[in-house]
Amino acid sequence: MSDSEEPVAGDSYDHPDGKSEVVYLVEDGRVLTFREYPSVEAFEATVDGAAYRGIDEAVAGLPGREAFAELDLDDAEGDS
Repeated sequence: MSDSEEPVAGDSYDHPDGKSEVVYLVEDGRVLTFREYPSVEAFEATVDGAAYRGIDEAVAGLPGREAFAELDLDDAEGDS
């Protein structure tokens, strides 16, 4: 975790199984993250037992990856 006691927006993690996760929002004791899987198969294996809830329109309306092109998470590796 970051140096703070609580997670904060932007905290970035690399999991041993190849997944990457970034804290997006911390509010009312809850933590919202975005997680990147190393493959479609890894994602499918993780969500296999989950209940599909449809499309979250707020998330679907977020800008694409190109909007974040200036961010380079690889440069942040030494900051942990």
